[in-house]
Amino acid sequence: MKLLEVISLYYKKINSIKNINFKSFDFKNYHLKRIGKNNLFKEKKGSIFTGLSLLFIFCFIISIILILNFSISYQEIISASEDSNSFNYVIENHNKNIPVLSKVVISKLTDDVIKNHNPSYDSREIVKDEIQKKLEKQEEYYQLKNGINIENEVLSVYNGKDPFHINVKTLVNAKKGKESYSNVVESVVSIEGLKDPLPFLMCREHPTLIENGTKIDYNDALSYYMVKNGLLNPKIYENATGSLIIRKCIYDPYKIHGEGYCMKNCIDNGYFHESADGSCYLCRLEGKGSCYHYGLEVFIVPQPKKNINGNITEKSISGSDHVLFNDHYPGNIVEFFKKDDISEILVIDDSHRAKYGIL
Repeated sequence: MKLLEVISLYYKKINSIKNINFKSFDFKNYHLKRIGKNNLFKEKKGSIFTGLSLLFIFCFIISIILILNFSISYQEIISASEDSNSFNYVIENHNKNIPVLSKVVISKLTDDVIKNHNPSYDSREIVKDEIQKKLEKQEEYYQLKNGINIENEVLSVYNGKDPFHINVKTLVNAKKGKESYSNVVESVVSIEGLKDPLPFLMCREHPTLIENGTKIDYNDALSYYMVKNGLLNPKIYENATGSLIIRKCIYDPYKIHGEGYCMKNCIDNGYFHESADGSCYLCRLEGKGSCYHYGLEVFIVPQPKKNINGNITEKSISGSDHVLFNDHYPGNIVEFFKKDDISEILVIDDSHRAKYGIL
């Protein structure tokens, strides 16, 4: 805008003020009019503020409702997830307990067999039935504690590829609300740590053998068995010792038994070995010295001898337990450890000498 135009507007404003007749101006009414206009503005302003406040409160209530709904939904999801996790945890824990309960059953059966010197007429069926009873008690426990209905059916107890294990096959069905489970559970039961029942059953007609820690002292029980069965040179097995507790031999391959003190350590620790000719654990419970399953063998050791010099020509039945208790073929006496004039010996045949590297 030009300077002349600004000056012209200024003079027009001044002239308009001059033309006002202040004497005739109604200041009172003018003031009231101004007050009315102000009140109207305030009323409009208050209405807007009230509306905004109501809108804010409405939005706040809606927000609270949405948050509560979300929280409830979230809690329902968490609760459902916890129920699912609890259900799955209980089933997993139940399945892990099957081999534990199975070993308890087998251990008790073994103790009964040893105590009574009576073989189990059908170890697989007896073990199967006893495991079933144990699992049925577990069903009651889970129903009361967790509200989960579990049903078990032990389908079979059988030998696997590893003779130091027994397999248990169980059908497990479970249900709680919308959660369900159905599966055939394959359990592997280790027999390590269990007692060997076979010597007590084979010598049951003259049961003078006794438990001695982790060993068996045969006293005259084994020589009596050999005499009764017309076996070669029973005298050598008077006061023999054997292994009581099943322990898997750590020396593998077996041929290293012929090196250093391996055979000495094996005998002292009472290790058992895999054997195609030896009796499996379940058949040992039935008093079978050998079976068609892939089984175990352990050495029965004659009493140490004094003053052995040169080659020993004396023979007897080979000292592997399946040979003594079933196959009955002879072997030669070998010395595997000597201290001073005391020799620790085994009676062993050619095939077992080759298997264990004893030249």
